[in-house]
Amino acid sequence: MSAETAVPAPSEPSVPDRPKAARLASIDALRGFDMFWIIGGENFVPAVAAFFGWSRLHGILLRNLEHAKWNGFTAYDLIFPLFLLLSGTTMSFSLTRRLEQGERKWVLFWRIFRRMALLILLGMASQGLFKLKGHDQRYASVLGLIGVAYFWAGLVVINRGVRGQILWAAGILVGYWAAMTLIPVPGVGPGVLTPEGYLGGYIDRHLLPGKLYAKIYDPEGLFVTIPAAALALMGALAGHLLRSNIVSGGRKALFLCSAGVVSMALGWLWGRWFPINKQMWTSSFILFAGGLSLVLLALFYLAIDVWGWRKWAFPFIVIGMNPITIYVGAHFINFRFTSDALFAGLARLSGESLEPVVSLLGLLAVEWAFLYFLYRKRIFLRA
Repeated sequence: MSAETAVPAPSEPSVPDRPKAARLASIDALRGFDMFWIIGGENFVPAVAAFFGWSRLHGILLRNLEHAKWNGFTAYDLIFPLFLLLSGTTMSFSLTRRLEQGERKWVLFWRIFRRMALLILLGMASQGLFKLKGHDQRYASVLGLIGVAYFWAGLVVINRGVRGQILWAAGILVGYWAAMTLIPVPGVGPGVLTPEGYLGGYIDRHLLPGKLYAKIYDPEGLFVTIPAAALALMGALAGHLLRSNIVSGGRKALFLCSAGVVSMALGWLWGRWFPINKQMWTSSFILFAGGLSLVLLALFYLAIDVWGWRKWAFPFIVIGMNPITIYVGAHFINFRFTSDALFAGLARLSGESLEPVVSLLGLLAVEWAFLYFLYRKRIFLRA
């Protein structure tokens, strides 16, 4: 991991008046919004709803802030694919721009390979690699899947133009569907899309060392890196549009939103035959989650970079500029200990109904203060 200055931090907590040509504030803000739910928002927001007595909203939040058990889709299922799509979006601002500046392809190959290796290592370290647990170690991880999917998609972006990237993304989704439904699993047969019977689970059980997340399959396993790469390519295509000067910002947002709605519709239709399923990363799931991610990206881009409504997004930008840091840091830094030391007394005095809100808000405040310190020191960790 290396520290690099991406965007100079302003002396006051506000976003610069004009976005940098090579960086869009909306991407950082949306990535920060995404990470907010992982670092405590998934507990804080329902706690607020419960405190105000919004029972119906509280129920909706609880149902949507956990993953679907198997087939189906919840809001929580969007967090990972949204982050992956945004990782792909940055390719146009990094890989493509470097190619246009004359950087050699082998240098870029090395960059994305190194990024993949570091993310795999960080993912394993976050899951206790250095505890030396042997066969009880889980080697697949969220960060590892991001790294491998980014690498596959990066190879396509480096070697193919926009048309080629579209064809590769479509080909991956169709090919994954064909493999999952036509290749017979020994002892089960083809197209049995259950935890015990689907092809990806069989590959994980026989090729992935160590412990699997779900014992008989792993949602961040080997085979799912392929459809995940298609999601990163969807992000790369969005990045090409955002970086172009052909159309106005408003039209870019409209096109992104329209493409997202079409993608969601295609995913929903395909889901009738190839179920929307995050655990298997089905092609229908990629299209549906990717489409919803594009809609969110369009809204954030329109509000922040086109209309200039940026002050509200600053808290999310601080999170979004160091997403790997807070994700890995939460496994190594006891933010809860610091939060309790500072806010446990205040939470206790707040009363039984308000105590969870104050406690969770304190945790978020400590995490955000840590990220803000890095932001002010212009330390942005990139894997």
